[in-house]
Amino acid sequence: MRKGLLALVLALGTVWVHGEKVHGEGMARRLVVADGKAPVVYVLDLEEGKEVARFSVPSLARLYPLPGGQYALAVHRDSGHLSFIWSGLRLVNHGDHQDLRLEAPYVAATLATGPKPTHAFAHGHHLAVFHDGDGTVALFDLRRLGLDWRYRQVATGRPDHGALALLGERLLVGGLESGRVEVYTLEGQKALTLPEACPRLHGEAVLEGVAVFGCQDGVLLVEGVGQGVRARKLPNPPRSPEGARVGTLVALEEAGVFVGNFGQGLAVIRLGEGLKPLPLPARPLRFLAEEGKGVLVLTAEGRLHRVDPLKGEVGPGFPVATPPAQGAPSPALAVGHGVAYVADPAQGAVVEVDLEGFQVKRRLPVGGAPAALALLEVEGMEH
Repeated sequence: MRKGLLALVLALGTVWVHGEKVHGEGMARRLVVADGKAPVVYVLDLEEGKEVARFSVPSLARLYPLPGGQYALAVHRDSGHLSFIWSGLRLVNHGDHQDLRLEAPYVAATLATGPKPTHAFAHGHHLAVFHDGDGTVALFDLRRLGLDWRYRQVATGRPDHGALALLGERLLVGGLESGRVEVYTLEGQKALTLPEACPRLHGEAVLEGVAVFGCQDGVLLVEGVGQGVRARKLPNPPRSPEGARVGTLVALEEAGVFVGNFGQGLAVIRLGEGLKPLPLPARPLRFLAEEGKGVLVLTAEGRLHRVDPLKGEVGPGFPVATPPAQGAPSPALAVGHGVAYVADPAQGAVVEVDLEGFQVKRRLPVGGAPAALALLEVEGMEH
């Protein structure tokens, strides 16, 4: 009976059952925004385009959407805190489907985890946050969010500017100053230090059992092999522009490649072929994967470009944000299914981009200086 009802709902869009209005299955979105000048985080309901919650936080925040689409992580480097923001997008399991309930967002927890938390990495069931001030890593089990806010503290023994990756049951910790990658178990025990050097290590991504870290002279690939790991270096190509290096990375699952920044352009990294530069009209400020195949790039000119890294094609793009002034908050980018959002701090606005038509759909005047975004999306049956 229920499966037949579900098929009817999806076919007709809206029906009445026992006096209750049932909508078809759909996607709900909320956007978490952090101001770049004031310690404030707020949540936008994107269907109505309005603010539904606003919170004072310990200090300025970097934002990360967490797997599952229900929580955003706010990292407060200056105060040494982490905040977990509940989106209000609740899913209730009904066996053959999940009901979607829209609730009021709130700050689920604010934790003092260590000095100068900066970079975070979430994958599978775990979240890792590196503290630059003492080199510790806070390791969370994402399955316990909302139930238990305890975390494991992993000590690396020294302050550094850390980069993290979760590779199966291993925690990889790289350091900008050390130029090395260390391997830890998820219980916090150090397994080994990889001998391969990665000078000025910064940036990471994981794809198909391989982690990539950006280095001053190329990228370092770390692959899980049985119970251990092995690493190899891909150097920067000959005649690379002076000062060009990979320092930020994204993984494109469907395309099977990594993409990183590289001077006034991008670097396309194929595991069996090496690193290939892809020029852009201007320096990339932000870039994220689009549905796993292509890349959306926000350049320093404030233009949004669609890039096909496999074909080496860069679209002409269009203006979406004010180019940032020296020392001012930079625009931010978030990408979802068929839609992207750009924070324009100079104009106090969030811009919504329709990716199917590749054009601005609307501008949301939020005020202040929006400078960090986390887009949260869930699918469920609305009643």
